Amino acid sequence: MGKAKRRSLKHIVNDKFQYMTRESALDSVIKNMDNKNEVIDTITLFGFTAEEMLEAGAAYEDVMAFGGLVS
Repeated sequence: MGKAKRRSLKHIVNDKFQYMTRESALDSVIKNMDNKNEVIDTITLFGFTAEEMLEAGAAYEDVMAFGGLVS
């Protein structure tokens, strides 16, 4: 991979999380429960607990589906 491609790819990846706060990430997790891969990445990145997710409005079954991932 050339230098320009590498810089462009790195720029795109960094833009995704540039403005994501903990509250917006939690909101994103609750809205995108169907997209498991993205939700798992966000949960592990921010370290959400089951209690936080339930208080934000997630269904109990959805939270428990993540098992050991959520403390």
